[in-house]
Amino acid sequence: MDSKLGLKRGTVQLSEYQPEWRDAFGQEELNLATVLGNLSLGVEHVGSTAIPGMKAKPILDLMVAVPSLDRWEQYEKPLETLSYQFMRDMREDQQHVLFVKGFEENRTHYLKLTEYDSDFWKEHLIFRDFLVEYPEYAREYESLKESLLNEHKGVRKPYTQGKAVFIEKMLRLAGYTGTII
Repeated sequence: MDSKLGLKRGTVQLSEYQPEWRDAFGQEELNLATVLGNLSLGVEHVGSTAIPGMKAKPILDLMVAVPSLDRWEQYEKPLETLSYQFMRDMREDQQHVLFVKGFEENRTHYLKLTEYDSDFWKEHLIFRDFLVEYPEYAREYESLKESLLNEHKGVRKPYTQGKAVFIEKMLRLAGYTGTII
């Protein structure tokens, strides 16, 4: 496990970008391909650790595309072999199933199962790719995150809620016309 990853559950801390995050994703992508095989339609590195140069919470965010969430339980045992644990979603209308890796004192990975063509899948990839392509918006997002971190003193829920309007604005600028989750 990369020592540059990990954060206490429910808290926010921003770390300088680490090139090792890309390598950690590459290794995790291989591990997931090994245990999931053809159950997965793709694995993506999303979130701020996927945006070169951006400060981020030191937790890898991954998405695994699946054909359907109807039988999401079939993924639980294979993911447990990689130390992922199912985490109950906070809302019933979410288009993903969350698995986490790492103890609550040092959470290192968030893995979200989602359907390949879902709005959830599309939004995350469009947002990531837009910020990579337009570094001025990535800097604006980083500044917002720092401001929210200071304003909410590291408390996760209001920090996350404070980013919603910016994320929606970036998705619209990127030309996304779907329903924003």
